[in-house]
Amino acid sequence: MDDLVKEVIPLLQYLIPGFLTAWIFYSLTAFRRPDTFGQIVQALIFTFVIHGAVILIKAGLFWFGEKWWTFGDWGLKAEASWSFIVSVTLGLLACYFANNDKLHVWLRDKHITKQTSYPTEWFSAFAKHKRFVVLHLIDERRLYGWPLEWPSEPKHGQFVIQAPSWLDDQGKEFPLAAELLVVDASNVLWVEFTPKTW
Repeated sequence: MDDLVKEVIPLLQYLIPGFLTAWIFYSLTAFRRPDTFGQIVQALIFTFVIHGAVILIKAGLFWFGEKWWTFGDWGLKAEASWSFIVSVTLGLLACYFANNDKLHVWLRDKHITKQTSYPTEWFSAFAKHKRFVVLHLIDERRLYGWPLEWPSEPKHGQFVIQAPSWLDDQGKEFPLAAELLVVDASNVLWVEFTPKTW
């Protein structure tokens, strides 16, 4: 048992930066966490990128130290510190690109992909088209308002609607007294985006 622990602990220490990056990414984006195997694979990929970046940083610092000035010795503390810095930076950078679609816009312009950076087409529609919506509910009522928050998937989560109003058959608004209304996504049949923007 002691031999197994001695082998597992260094492996976990090696993988922790990748797991930290994956944790940051899934904590700050609307993406669903993959199953355990998928999380391990992503942590391995992040670990590979992180350790590659640390090797480049080490080489750059050694070169800088030979040419100009030395910061100190490169040891386990320095390597662990740079691994932590790179893993946090990589996680935040991945979140930045996943939450604004800028990388995928550039890739679509180059005809490399047709995908967006958002987790689903549903989420992409709400993120790209900032406007009032009409929620068509399963009981045939229609709710009009500004979506402050929306679920990342069509059937799970809630809508937070600001300035909600009921719409009658002719489209006349009947404002509700509430400033915000939370509607469970499972009660929504479909969503209509209106031409009116905020």
